[in-house]
Amino acid sequence: MRSFLPLGVLLAALSAGAAERVLDFSDAPLDKSPPGFRSALAGQGAPGDWRVILDEVPPLLAPLTAKAPVVTKRPVLAQLSRDRTDERFPLLVFEEETFGDFTLTTRFKLVAGEVEQMAGIAFRLQDERNFYVIRASGLGRNVRFYKVVNGERSAPIGPQLDLPTNVWHELKIECKGNQIRCWLNGREAIPTLGDNSFSSGKIAFWTKSDSVSYFADTRIVYTPREPLAQ
Repeated sequence: MRSFLPLGVLLAALSAGAAERVLDFSDAPLDKSPPGFRSALAGQGAPGDWRVILDEVPPLLAPLTAKAPVVTKRPVLAQLSRDRTDERFPLLVFEEETFGDFTLTTRFKLVAGEVEQMAGIAFRLQDERNFYVIRASGLGRNVRFYKVVNGERSAPIGPQLDLPTNVWHELKIECKGNQIRCWLNGREAIPTLGDNSFSSGKIAFWTKSDSVSYFADTRIVYTPREPLAQ
């Protein structure tokens, strides 16, 4: 059973009491911040400039025929502000649900940035000063996990990896209890982490400084706080 919500947000009943949200922005107005989200800022500087724009995105599934288009132009989420403030972390928080245990997949593209070229997902977010984040850096050539508590960032955890710009990458994050796992482009990027700081919270798109970054095809499979209606 599937019911469609505004903004291309899909809520579906899955097996074992799980549910699914798909954030595809197909019904959002172009050149505006999508409804159902809240712009927030961790750190200093100007707020982010979050808009839905059109961009070429390869299909999730392989084309059925050789004549099928390799990419299609469709709505994606973009952070377009180029404020160069160093300790600046624009967030776009999904306000319609709080998530405890979940598996999230999204695609991101690092488009531009002189100070930074980063994109990531903040999760189990309590507010702008308390959350987890996993982000990828094109200039730093790495993937990192951080915990932010009362505005203080933990030591980074994660490997060095090449991340070319203007290419779509897939990020997958899984939270079960106090266990956190991460994959990049289908490969485990960070060993399983354990932390008890936050048991649930919001999910947000995340960037840093002057990073211009795009997001698409975000899917969240999660355990609802209340059982889904039959």
